[in-house]
Amino acid sequence: MIVDATAYSETVTAVLRRNYGRIKNAAKVLARDVQTTPRTVQNWFDGTNAPRGAELIRLMAECDELKAEIDRLVLEEKCRKELQSTSEGSASAGAEGHRLYG
Repeated sequence: MIVDATAYSETVTAVLRRNYGRIKNAAKVLARDVQTTPRTVQNWFDGTNAPRGAELIRLMAECDELKAEIDRLVLEEKCRKELQSTSEGSASAGAEGHRLYG
């Protein structure tokens, strides 16, 4: 999976719904905990927007599952890049070998 804005937003939304969706006034409670507005948090729950920078850091400090999911996304992206660079390196090495012996 390519990590893009959609994957990031969907991940945050899913984790927040799982962890806070059943709490009464969840947006207000979480907004207070991460120092933002309830409307901003509601947008995260709805998938309209995703947290930025400092908001994400505060959310990750509050929610271990979100931290784990963000770490997973980062690891997936690293692996994807490594595979891409490895396959590009193999393709160019194969082309070089072909020119040497061909």
